[in-house]
Amino acid sequence: MEEIAMKNFLERAKEERLSEKERRNLSIFDAIRRGKEISRAEISRLTDLNIVTVSNYVSKYIKDNIVFETGLDISSGGRRPELLKLNTESAYSIGIDLGAQHLSMNVFIVAVILDINGKIVAKEKIKKESESFEKLSLKVLNLVERLIAKSGISQQLIKGICVGIWGVIDRYRGMVRYAIEEESIVSYTGLLEQLENTFNLPVKIEHDALLAAFGEKWAGGEAISASNNIIFMCADSSCGIVIKGELYYGASKSAGELNLSPPRYDVETSKDKCWTNYDFGCCMRSRGLDLGIPQKIKIYLEEHNDKKTIMTEMAGGDIKKIDFDIVVNSAEQGDEIAKKFLEDAGDYMGAKAAFLINLFNPEVIVVGRGIERAGDIFFSAIRKAVRRWAYEESVKIVKILPASLGEDAVSVGAAGLVTQEFFANV
Repeated sequence: MEEIAMKNFLERAKEERLSEKERRNLSIFDAIRRGKEISRAEISRLTDLNIVTVSNYVSKYIKDNIVFETGLDISSGGRRPELLKLNTESAYSIGIDLGAQHLSMNVFIVAVILDINGKIVAKEKIKKESESFEKLSLKVLNLVERLIAKSGISQQLIKGICVGIWGVIDRYRGMVRYAIEEESIVSYTGLLEQLENTFNLPVKIEHDALLAAFGEKWAGGEAISASNNIIFMCADSSCGIVIKGELYYGASKSAGELNLSPPRYDVETSKDKCWTNYDFGCCMRSRGLDLGIPQKIKIYLEEHNDKKTIMTEMAGGDIKKIDFDIVVNSAEQGDEIAKKFLEDAGDYMGAKAAFLINLFNPEVIVVGRGIERAGDIFFSAIRKAVRRWAYEESVKIVKILPASLGEDAVSVGAAGLVTQEFFANV
């Protein structure tokens, strides 16, 4: 049965590859979306498609009320060209970020509705708690109900839902493995079925890092969205990869994990093996979304209780209450201890970034999933480490930037992927 399931999965994966028609649809769509108002001739120039082909595709968009003509452009001679614009009220999509599994810093479940132009129409979020996947699923259903009600949009105009989830996804069994610490494995099929049955919409699930990469490419800052080779680092746990403007999924659509699967040792003999311990000694094991910064500071202050720091004051004198935000705020106020630990974390992240830069030679490395809030001290340390560890030929090209979409990167990427798939099949 498992061999049959794998065969069926691989067949579906082949079908998901874009056809020539779909590529043309998306190329024209992106030109219109980014151009705001644009002529057929300009679309032809940007997409390298002949004007007859562009006109044929555009005629179908106008007929389906996805695109409309807004008026006439200035002519350089001859007939004045008609301008085209997306009908932003023609279609909407829902994107959901289930939040990271690691809860060492504030983590939220975020849901958004995007219009066809990529603008957030409505947003809802709730704090993520340590609970079963079943309880989390019920929260997501309630969140989507509130989101649709808040937007005031007819459900008939919503084209689908995409959910961003952490971990290594086993798509043909509908399971996800969280690859850090205890390696818990859960089924996500129940959530997808509940969403489909409740809202009568097509629903899909994707890796959160992949969606974050797509979100930044789709609707992020100009330096990111204009690039075709992008890596989005979810702190040090996983990454989403864009190659030549397209998402890279891998053979089984589970690419992007930044950690090795540790060998299984007997518990009594594995204490000092960094492969099996969630510790700070091994660069191939994640430290968590906050890179273990608050935890390391707490240990340091407990061992050096004579040290003066703003962090202790902000935590009300209780070292145990020091969190990531307190560390960042203290560093911004000049606290030397906070600055040192942010620099150490940046140096560590820079080594991982350098490895990816040497391997993929990207134009942009985007750092996100909350850790981007660490600020300039952290990013300066990353860039310094990259210059030390990566090859010069790649370093002179790459930009290392904080996520421009912040906490919305995954949910925007999820909704944007629904929109892209809708338009690809017009």
